[in-house]
Amino acid sequence: MFIGLSVILLAFVIFINIADYSLFTYKRNAISKAIDYAVTSAVQQINKNESLIGVANGFIEETGERKLEGVEIDIDMATRTFLTVFYENYKIGNLSIDNSLLICATSTQNEKLRYTIKADSQLIFEGELENSVLLEEKINQAITQYWCSAKDNSQVYLNGNPKTNMLENGSYLLAFIKDIKIKGLYSQRNVNLSSFAGAKLERQ
Repeated sequence: MFIGLSVILLAFVIFINIADYSLFTYKRNAISKAIDYAVTSAVQQINKNESLIGVANGFIEETGERKLEGVEIDIDMATRTFLTVFYENYKIGNLSIDNSLLICATSTQNEKLRYTIKADSQLIFEGELENSVLLEEKINQAITQYWCSAKDNSQVYLNGNPKTNMLENGSYLLAFIKDIKIKGLYSQRNVNLSSFAGAKLERQ
């Protein structure tokens, strides 16, 4: 009888652990999807006053390829749009990310990558880079600076190597959310999630 009870107890513990992790995974995937929706919407917030020339010269005449040089993203409007769309798409529990969100907006000017990094409306870094590969380091420096207690796992990885850089020169928006607290059935885990998207200009 003792062995039978032990087996039942073990099976119950295994079942509870599986259910706990399944609920965590479900919530994490729902948050990831909401982040993707939010960043895709937010990246379309173009600063029209700063982008008139860039929008007008949106195609390379010789090849017909789309060119985003000189197209600036309004990072403040993008942040507000991100938060609005995120909360519209994630309604499981009372999750707040306002103070955990870091946004990086990029643009290209004279073949250099210009970037602005903000968190909680606070400007952390802005400047120019010769190569978009260097942006990963700047974002991770900003994460460490803004969250002084940031651990090694609070990192954004954009580059596998210089040939597989995920961000090229252009108008992009990257969102990083630190220490999202996700509750399972009985446990709580903290995760860092990020997503990025490129601006898509509609010309009529």
